[in-house]
Amino acid sequence: MEQYIFWGLISVLFVFLISVIIKLIMNSIAVKTVSVIYRNTDYSIFSEIFGRAFLYGYLADLIGCLIGTIALTTDDIIKNGFAYWQLYLLSFPSILAASPYDLSTLIITIFSVALSMTLIFVFCYSKVLTETDLSNKQRLISSIIIALITAPYYFLFSIVIPL
Repeated sequence: MEQYIFWGLISVLFVFLISVIIKLIMNSIAVKTVSVIYRNTDYSIFSEIFGRAFLYGYLADLIGCLIGTIALTTDDIIKNGFAYWQLYLLSFPSILAASPYDLSTLIITIFSVALSMTLIFVFCYSKVLTETDLSNKQRLISSIIIALITAPYYFLFSIVIPL
């Protein structure tokens, strides 16, 4: 039993580390794209918003992942019953690495990605880009660009570590 808990925690840590690396890379691409579009403040925009965009984007990903995990668990309880759910708790990391092989799981996963993308847009528009010298139209376009590039598309891929 301890072996399963240990490897479960290792797999959750591995998924977390991979998602942070992916988020850092995509966030740097998104913020650099925005800073290149508005050339007059190239370095200042990048240095001002990179850290905040990463933190708010990762917060949006965590919210989307949490809601998606709850929805996937609820879907699994509805499909298989409560007794199966108790066994499912022993393999909790498999919830985080769910593969969208059936229609309901795919819909839940796409909803989680869309929710995270929407939250990234809202956070960027209302929190991250407010202290820059961008106009409202430029903030709107920049928030859309950052949301589209940094959306957690990696939710659609499965990372399975056999226990």
